[in-house]
Parts: sequence; C-alpha cells; structure tokens
Amino acid sequence: MKLNFTLKFADTWIAENEEIRAEGSSLEELDKNLAEKLRKAGYKGRLDILMKFDYSTIPDWMRQFHPHYFNRRVVLEID
Repeated sequence: MKLNFTLKFADTWIAENEEIRAEGSSLEELDKNLAEKLRKAGYKGRLDILMKFDYSTIPDWMRQFHPHYFNRRVVLEID
C-alpha cells in the first residue's frame, strides 16, 4: 500500500497527512514513531511511504548542504 505524507521541520521532524501526524527529533525516530502511529491506526503489512518535503521549513543549518528540497521514500513493515 502506498501512502503520501508531507515532511516538515519545526524543531523536530514532522510527517503528516489528513489522517496521521508523527514527530521525531531525528529522521530515524520519525520513522519509528510513524510506524507506531500507522500500527495504531490499523495499517498492516508492507507500506510504501512517500514524504514530500515542505521546503519552507528546511533548517538553516541544512541549507548549505541541501540548497534544494528533498523527498523521502520509506518502506515500513507493520505487524
């Protein structure tokens, strides 16, 4: 199953769509918290997650390394 999220940065990383919002202090923590939120929402199996980055929220420290926005694709296995 494919799911789309918006990825933002506001002191923490945030992935959200109309149904679910997850946060994490790192991208690794975000993925872990997103998997837990998806599990609690009843999702199961292999999930293909596309996170489209909201460039207006890119952290200042990252601008020198990523002068353009980025998108993430994460595959999660939910039990």
